[in-house]
Amino acid sequence: MRAMRSSLPRLRLSGCIQLDPVSSSPLPTISRLALFLAAISLAVTVFSSAARAQTGTITFSQSNPYTVPSDSSSATVTVVLSGTPSTASSVLFATSDGTATNGVNYQDASTTLEFAASGISSNFNVFITIPILGGVPLQSTQTVNLTLSNPVGPISLGNPSTNVLQIINTNSEAQSTVALDQSAYTNDDTDPETDVTLLRTGDDSGTITVKFNTQDGSAIDGVDYTALTTNVEFDPGVDSIPLVIPLLAPSGCESNKNFTLVLSNPSSGAVLGAPSRATVTILATGATTIQLSAANINVHEHAGRATVIATRCGDSSAQATVDYATSDGTARSGVDYLGTSGTLIFPAGVSTAGFSFQITGYSTFQSNKTVNVALSNPSAGATLADPSTATVTIVNDRPQTITFTNSDGSLITLMLKSVGTMLVTQNDPLDLYLDSTEASTTITMKLKASKTASAPPQIDEITGNGDCGLIDASGFDVTGAGILLDGYLKQLRIHDIDGAEVDSNGSAKQGTSISAHNIDDDSVINVANRILRVQAARFGSGASLSAEQIGSFSIKGDKKNGLSGDCLGSIEVFGDNLNSSEVACGSIKAAGAINGATISIDNGSMGAMSAKQMIDSTLYVGYTPKDENNPISGGGTFIDGTRLGSVSLSLSSGAFIGSDIAAAQIGSVRLGSIVTDNGGVPFGITAEKLAGVSSKNPAFRFDSRGPRDQSLGDFHALVQ
Repeated sequence: MRAMRSSLPRLRLSGCIQLDPVSSSPLPTISRLALFLAAISLAVTVFSSAARAQTGTITFSQSNPYTVPSDSSSATVTVVLSGTPSTASSVLFATSDGTATNGVNYQDASTTLEFAASGISSNFNVFITIPILGGVPLQSTQTVNLTLSNPVGPISLGNPSTNVLQIINTNSEAQSTVALDQSAYTNDDTDPETDVTLLRTGDDSGTITVKFNTQDGSAIDGVDYTALTTNVEFDPGVDSIPLVIPLLAPSGCESNKNFTLVLSNPSSGAVLGAPSRATVTILATGATTIQLSAANINVHEHAGRATVIATRCGDSSAQATVDYATSDGTARSGVDYLGTSGTLIFPAGVSTAGFSFQITGYSTFQSNKTVNVALSNPSAGATLADPSTATVTIVNDRPQTITFTNSDGSLITLMLKSVGTMLVTQNDPLDLYLDSTEASTTITMKLKASKTASAPPQIDEITGNGDCGLIDASGFDVTGAGILLDGYLKQLRIHDIDGAEVDSNGSAKQGTSISAHNIDDDSVINVANRILRVQAARFGSGASLSAEQIGSFSIKGDKKNGLSGDCLGSIEVFGDNLNSSEVACGSIKAAGAINGATISIDNGSMGAMSAKQMIDSTLYVGYTPKDENNPISGGGTFIDGTRLGSVSLSLSSGAFIGSDIAAAQIGSVRLGSIVTDNGGVPFGITAEKLAGVSSKNPAFRFDSRGPRDQSLGDFHALVQ
């Protein structure tokens, strides 16, 4: 309270009566009370103003430069807040290059300093750490600028609000400095390589290393050049080392591109000099041409606008122009879209330009419609290149339904949802064409069978130019050419694949699931991407399945229809993009026999195989026999690291007959029984590392401490 009283203005009253300076007569009692209250109000007002005026001042802790040795890991800078801010406040602290370089000599430490409201008047210190990276030339001092700015709240900048951090190299001994010989390199796109030289100056008596690597810009590793990452070593007395970075031959439309060279992590006390980064520019040398980015462009109806991009190839140093115009295809201007025309401008150094036009959205199904686009009249010495015309397809994104009656009187309903259109070109057997579908598209085929129908309706072929998320035709048999899509097929549900083909093309990261009742004899499943799951009651003789990877392959049988769940065909898994230890095939399961089948995992490992029997079949995981007629005793080559987790054949009589299993490593093989007489031809299990093989009938157990080749009649368990 003493402090509060001392801050109030002192109002002195003489006696109990205040005289009016004009009349000199005593004031009435009410006037005296009003005067007293006014005095109190004035005191409070002055006190409140004084409280609001209380603030803080932010400064650096010293006016002379901060210093730090170059071999320190960090420097500390102190910022001082003095006073009593009545509310929260903040200030911006920033570092910037003086003679020192961010990323070479120090690491930027710019930040916002925030202060809470305080009722105590005092000095408050904030300590800021600035990482020091070294790299200071011999016996030199490099500087970092320090700045306080943008005070927010009841604070103000004091003096000093700017300062300098000095990074001092006090080393009196000689020092190595490593740098690139240029800060910019230029090559034509016809040059086979760009040549770079690393230079060492100063002390060259010791061995030092520095990391060199490239970083993509508009030029891409594997497309425009071959990336290089290496630790470059300077032996004693060596002051320069040349490096070669291969440039790849241009293909198609090329424009000027660039990538970056970076030096880092010098060893043994060496430092980076300037330049430690450089840009390589690859100049396009081909004739200057202008073309559209694609000949076919799809745009969803609901998108509202279609955008068309033109690309300039070759020299882009001068401004160029080209005219564009739309015209009707199957779409009509003013009804399905709004036609447009104009001129595209390519400023100097710019290689792309584009335009857009409005399309009409409909609330009901509309067939896909097309708009033609054409370029003309290029300027500045440019010529047109293919494609200079394009077809823009306005893709339907409303549901479509087609209903018809087939030859046996069954009612067929086809439903497309999401994107694209379907066209029936033949009713029975069904020929269906899918146009501009995508991975979100679903095709559902429903059947209301007539009383006279004796078999499922037949599909001759389903073809399409795009992707498809689902074809649900579980009541239909594919009997003709098959299901042949240019794009990716995510899921297929079908009744029987009867000697037909399922063919699609997805990317390595995409997966396909197939569910069928019977994959009949001589059927073909050829999927470019992974297969997540295949499930059927039977896999017929001469049938084949090939894919990059397989998650699970399951043959379950169908007792009602007399299918025992046999796997009789061939399975090949490529595993092209896998390490040998990665799983290329998760599992293969058959409720019946694996009979006359060939299962080959070209690269990668396999989880498990199980069945009742394995008869005259092979399972090779990264294995190539030297003699196809004697794959076990004749030896072969393994891909290192490939592994087969387990094999289980359950039948108590005749579970393993005349078959061969091989992988670099095999976990366990459990056989219910073995037919050991194979007419004198060896068969069995071989690996470089074999954990265990056992049989119940006749009894057999592989002894890991015994001979490498352990046999039971013609059956062998062999460690190569």
